[in-house]
Amino acid sequence: MGSEHLDLCKKAVEEAVGLGASEAEALVYGGRTIGSEVERGQIKSCNDITDVGIAVRVILNGSIGFAFTNVLTEESAKEMAMRALKAAKSSPRDENWKSLPSPKAYPSVPETYDKRIEELTSDTAVELSQRAIEAAFGVGPNVLPAFGGTQIQVLELACANSHGVEVYDRGTAIATYMAAMARTETQVSPICYEFIAKRKYEIDPEWIGREAGSLAVKSTQVGPAEAGTFKVLLDPFALQDILTYTFVEAIKGDNVYRGKSAYKNKLGQKVASEMLSIYDDGILPGGLYSAKADLEGVPCQRTPIIEKGVLSSFIYDNYWAKLVGKESTGNAGRGGGGLNLPPYGTVPSIKPRNIVIQPGDASEEELISEVGDGYYVRDVQGAHQSNPETGEFSVALAPAFRIKDGRITHAVKG
Repeated sequence: MGSEHLDLCKKAVEEAVGLGASEAEALVYGGRTIGSEVERGQIKSCNDITDVGIAVRVILNGSIGFAFTNVLTEESAKEMAMRALKAAKSSPRDENWKSLPSPKAYPSVPETYDKRIEELTSDTAVELSQRAIEAAFGVGPNVLPAFGGTQIQVLELACANSHGVEVYDRGTAIATYMAAMARTETQVSPICYEFIAKRKYEIDPEWIGREAGSLAVKSTQVGPAEAGTFKVLLDPFALQDILTYTFVEAIKGDNVYRGKSAYKNKLGQKVASEMLSIYDDGILPGGLYSAKADLEGVPCQRTPIIEKGVLSSFIYDNYWAKLVGKESTGNAGRGGGGLNLPPYGTVPSIKPRNIVIQPGDASEEELISEVGDGYYVRDVQGAHQSNPETGEFSVALAPAFRIKDGRITHAVKG
């Protein structure tokens, strides 16, 4: 299917240019998603959906037009080229438009495709979720697997443009997750999550269920939470939530340009401890969002954001990179917005790949001991209300644990 879809993109581009477009781009994107859903300790549903579409973007003297369809025929591809051109003729000129991407060499990205995942069926999705349910129930009689599920994906990308960009890539992913609660006579735990997501068929649903259930049980063992200023150790779950709505938004090139970033005018400056280095790695072996190219055909790469505490770079798609005189970092994504459109149904926007924090040498136990007197935060609620323009956030802890004398003593609420 790879060569067929790339040929379809090339024909759409040729049609658009033949009709008078200054530039043209076509993208085929999508694939198959198999999912099972858990609710209150039971399998609620299972679905098997294939959704692949073609999107055509054309530029006519600085005006941009866009059209898409999920009908993958040569006739439909050419029709989208015509519709996109008509849309461009009706659109105002974008004075900031420079050009579509030019061809570059593509990296080889290992561990992003597993034929075993491509051969899985809905039976596997149900089985993995059921095994996670049973493992959570097995933790104790007061544990309820509240919700969860399994998702199996096979995705492909084909992209071509009038400057000679031609790329095809495909990948697989599988994930099982579980959210559990526990109840005693006096306490009800918060929702406690655990999951595994991989590009290869390496899932342990029993571990997922046990971990979620065990965390829920520990969260019912509540003790006092003391007010004051304390050291806090953030679990990756909590850190991910906070960074998604603060750091990630602040490093997007469009937000920086608009002044909506706490990092505006701080390139080359020290913004964190010299112990901290953060990268956006689009070619991380086995990374959940690793790929050969982004969704406008630009090669993915490893971009240093903070190196030893110094702000090194932001992430860009083609449009915003050219606007500020830089190279795209391969961070064009699709999807999002308020219309619930498929990814191929939207124009590119800046999205991170794999945010990687350079790990230190200390173990979790050593970090807890180093905190001494403070809190261990497993997860948070309300991170979406954070302010990326200032970096400020205020969240509820759910769950969190008190650290005293270098060890975790009890759960807290707040």
